[in-house]
Amino acid sequence: LETMKNQVNPHFLFNSLNTLLSLIRSEPGLSEKFVQKLSSIYRYTLENREKELVPLSAELDFVNDYFYLQKIRDDEKIEMKTELNISNNGLIVPVSLQLLVENALKHNTSTRKQPLKIIIHNEGIDKLVVRNKLQVKTQLADSSKIGLKNLNERCRLILNREIEISETADEFIVKIPVKVN
Repeated sequence: LETMKNQVNPHFLFNSLNTLLSLIRSEPGLSEKFVQKLSSIYRYTLENREKELVPLSAELDFVNDYFYLQKIRDDEKIEMKTELNISNNGLIVPVSLQLLVENALKHNTSTRKQPLKIIIHNEGIDKLVVRNKLQVKTQLADSSKIGLKNLNERCRLILNREIEISETADEFIVKIPVKVN
């Protein structure tokens, strides 16, 4: 379980630092906010790495900070909407939403003409759904899906429930369990 929780994409840090370097030169004001969000992301992962569950509200803040940094880099090529009609009091496996958003960004193409659209919504009170428009990168079509396997194993061990994965002609959909307080 500890190994699965510590799986982090090191490219994210390097890409973020490169983006920051560019921002410092071109948009110093924006670079300050970028550093604050990057710091917030790493603080969250450090503070929650030992926890089995975190408040849904904290996980949503974390994924929004993560997406903010991605949006700086990819601007009009990516979109994310959160449409929840449940309380944010539930508990969720930490870094789960971010992993699903990161997977969507990693495995799909995005352009200004065809932005990648990611939607986070709930299904009932005990499931969150992360869906994205399917625009698969050809070189990544045969992914090992290790991130999804690890997330599923974490949910199984901690919540005694598994994630649900489905794919249509247009969308990739993952449903993750939420523990309701």
